[in-house]
Amino acid sequence: MKGVEDMATLVGKSRILAIRDRLGVKPGQLYIDGQWRDGGEGRYDQIHPATNEVVTSFAEAGRSGVDAAVAAARRAFDEGPWPHLAARERKRILQPIVEAIYAAEEEIAHLQTLDNGMPISFSLSGRVSGRVAADMFDHYAGWIDKITGETFPQYSGATNMHYMTFREAVGVVAAITPWNGPVMTFAMKVAPALACGNVVVLKPSELAGLAIARLADILAQSDLPPGVFNLVTGGPATGEALSTHTGVDKVSFTGSPVVGEKIMSTAGRNMKRLTLELGGKSAALVFPDTRDVRTAARNLMGLCSTFLSGQVCSTPTRALVHRSILDEFVHYAQEQVQEVKFGDPFDPATTSAPIISKRQLERVLSYVAIGQEEGARLVFGGDQPGGDLAGGNWVSPALFVDVDNRMRIAQEEIFGPILCVIPFEEESDAIHMANDSDYGLSGGIYTTDLSRAFRVAKAMRTGSVGINGYSVMPNSPAGGIKRSGLGREGGWATIEEFTEIKTVMLNLDA
Repeated sequence: MKGVEDMATLVGKSRILAIRDRLGVKPGQLYIDGQWRDGGEGRYDQIHPATNEVVTSFAEAGRSGVDAAVAAARRAFDEGPWPHLAARERKRILQPIVEAIYAAEEEIAHLQTLDNGMPISFSLSGRVSGRVAADMFDHYAGWIDKITGETFPQYSGATNMHYMTFREAVGVVAAITPWNGPVMTFAMKVAPALACGNVVVLKPSELAGLAIARLADILAQSDLPPGVFNLVTGGPATGEALSTHTGVDKVSFTGSPVVGEKIMSTAGRNMKRLTLELGGKSAALVFPDTRDVRTAARNLMGLCSTFLSGQVCSTPTRALVHRSILDEFVHYAQEQVQEVKFGDPFDPATTSAPIISKRQLERVLSYVAIGQEEGARLVFGGDQPGGDLAGGNWVSPALFVDVDNRMRIAQEEIFGPILCVIPFEEESDAIHMANDSDYGLSGGIYTTDLSRAFRVAKAMRTGSVGINGYSVMPNSPAGGIKRSGLGREGGWATIEEFTEIKTVMLNLDA
């Protein structure tokens, strides 16, 4: 594939480690009750996926670290003052955090690329950038003095009882973020939780903790009272200790369906509130009346081949294409892939990220084999570039045709740069196949027929649908149904997720 084999070497030059040193990266600590401290249960290494070099180590919080963090959060919530501050005071504390994130956005971007290999051009200015994280804090700081309840007309004249509601903070929130968009998901969870008066214990993915540690440092330098925000790092055992802790009132988790299901199965122990943003196997429907087949094909193939190389849960990895434009679609998808450029993630010319780990690399490659065994035709890709890139977790973007919607490659989330093209004849068939999935996170429609666009969008069983494009903004809700999770993140919907409604009844005759 053009632009891969001739890339400048990464291995041997230690470009990743040189940037680590330039950024002054130090071993990671826990932040609990207003203090940075080491964990008591060992340390673990964070590996960079472009070269598989060790970047740094982090403290393993384990059960003891989680207990300490939850205890600090519990005190901060139960004893205050954070949940009881007047709206103006809470805004006064959060607003400087917005400016501090803006000021550090370039550093945060480089740390995020050092975390997961995201090309620096996306980390600097994409929808997962530090600027977007600052925008989210700004958006939710603005909600603080607008979170209101309701009053209700008297239902009966038998009494002079009047009813009103208040929205109150849920309590201690366990926020667990993924490796693929750590900066954005940090803000998406922490900003609304704090705005509503909650306190937070956050655990980042053990694969990506650098950018979040920097964001945590910004919060540590703010005027937040001790215990209002806490950071614990660690692997699955730490995550389980946090998500099952009886001192936690709500879990906000973004990650795999398997882990999400485990969290949901244990949440009933103390009736935890849950927001779960899980996996996806999203479908994009390309109709023959689309304005430009080339644009649709390049967009869909590009979402799999560039940025995080298909490692985003909302990526449409099923392209349902009308048979009359199938060959044209495949031609332009192949055209797009010729522009993909692997290599140094800090080079602005690099378009695509490596696969996050060796384990995930093996999983992606196994699905390339599974697709061929099932009878799908591999048009291009699915191999590993060698030479200077051999030391990293790189996979050439792949496209399968002759795919049946019931094949495993069309039903199971792969989380890699693989696009499955599935032909259809009738609109009803396309809708049926789009909905024939265990997932329901996002979807897409390419058409110039406005009536069709709305008709199909309403028929698709998914949390969100993009018509001739797709994007997520801080002020609009996103989330999934079925195995893609529950709850919504974004805008007022998030305020509802982080508050409880209390009804107060006042008898004016008493």
